[in-house]
This record gives sequence, structure tokens and C-alpha cells, in this order.
Amino acid sequence: MQEPYWWYVLFVKANSEKSVINDISNFAIANKIRGEFEAFVPESEHYFRSKKNREAGKQYAKRPLFPGYVFIETNLPAQEFIEQFAQYIYNSEDVIKLLRYGNSDQIALSDEERQRFEYLFKGKRYLEHSQGYIEGDKVIVTFGPLVGHEGSIKHINRHNRLAIIEFEMFGKLMTVKVALEIIKRVP
Repeated sequence: MQEPYWWYVLFVKANSEKSVINDISNFAIANKIRGEFEAFVPESEHYFRSKKNREAGKQYAKRPLFPGYVFIETNLPAQEFIEQFAQYIYNSEDVIKLLRYGNSDQIALSDEERQRFEYLFKGKRYLEHSQGYIEGDKVIVTFGPLVGHEGSIKHINRHNRLAIIEFEMFGKLMTVKVALEIIKRVP
């Protein structure tokens, strides 16, 4: 999408993300929404622990990175976005609310937060797995989107090949689970 564009985030009922995406698309077609937009749920790869799946060549599966959230990328500025989508947002049984920065009128992710997500997603709508090793008490990521972001890792579950990292979204810290395979431990 060409600049300028924004990301808006809807908080939705559990497990209704896909239906909200379909409903938004249908609403946009029916109401002839002008402007470009794409609704999506950012995903993250997760390691399959079952031997059966690994033997079938399926080591990783995608799961929502932020369950209960639908992101909308659009070239519509905030006021136009609200004018175009307010009817859907307020009448949908699945949408709980449009996220904002506290009590302010700012509804789009800040450019800094959006760019951080885009950097980690590397042009995709999902976060690929990363690989690394542990040296002493330090995690060194050698491959994947977490390279250079070791400071955001708060906990590692080596058995499940998961890292818990912190993201800032709408001025609040959120923790999410992402795939991180630790290859070795160096004393």
C-alpha cells in the first residue's frame, strides 16, 4: 500500500477473528467503501510437538499472534475511517471496540509501532520462527525476525521452542508467544 497508510485495530470476541475479516470485506463491498484496505490477523509460527506432524514434514503451524484482535491496513485517515466503518464497528456483535491510545482520539497505531511490526513481519502477515543459542545467561538470535531484538525476550521455553516477548501496542506492553528454537547452549 502506498504512503500514507495507517493500521487500526479492532478488539473482537474470542475466535471470531476470521468472521470479522469476512464481515468487514462484505460491509465494504455493500457500502462501496472508498479507499484501499486490508483486514488481517497477524500470525506467528509455532512448533508442532507431535511426532506424527513432524514426520509428515509439518514442523511449524501458524496461530494468531494477538488472539482477539483484527488489524486493518488502509489509506483512510482516522476521521474518514470512522465515518466509513462506524456503522459496522458499532453494529457488529463480534466487535467489542476500536482500540485507542487511552482517552485520546488517536485510533491508528503510531508510525513507530507499525514500522516495528512491519520490520518483524518482513513483508508478510506473520512472524516466522527464529533460531539461536544461549551463551551463559544471554540469548543470541542468529536467524529470523528476532535477530537484534533479544532484549524484548522475557522468557524462553526450550521444550516447546517458544519465546515470550513484549510488544508495545497503543502505549501498553503486551506479551506474546513466538517460535524460537535454541540450537545449543554454550557455557
